[in-house]
Amino acid sequence: MPYKPLFLAIFLISACSNSSQSETVSKVSTPASKPAENIVLTSKKAEISPLKRGAKVFRYCKACHTLDEGGRHKVGPNLWGVYGRAAGTKEDFKYSKAIRASGVIWTEETLDAYITKPSALIKGGLMNFVGVKKQEDRDALQLYLKAKTTPAKPE
Repeated sequence: MPYKPLFLAIFLISACSNSSQSETVSKVSTPASKPAENIVLTSKKAEISPLKRGAKVFRYCKACHTLDEGGRHKVGPNLWGVYGRAAGTKEDFKYSKAIRASGVIWTEETLDAYITKPSALIKGGLMNFVGVKKQEDRDALQLYLKAKTTPAKPE
């Protein structure tokens, strides 16, 4: 380390010189310390808004799903207008028999269960996704989905 030779050199200089010079060397070579009240330790990451968190979580979903009105299907269906719709009914997408026969209506509760572990809600479905474990992440994802997939109400 470069600090050991520097310390040794300062020590030898101060030992060989008179006391007034050693005080000057010590004052010059010692870094100024900050008062304790100026030191701020941050142990938590900066908090982000739930909508931004939802967008971040959606990155897992966007490989298979789109959100835009009239958006194309990928491996999974486009999710525009998903809330309130029966599972397996989006036009122009080929769903598995299990999801078409499930009778599930997509609500906050059913989507939460599905996002947690798709295979637990609809047995035999083809969605190959392990799920989102943290409730906070699922809530943020649903907030984001609602913002991006809910049609605007006419005034």
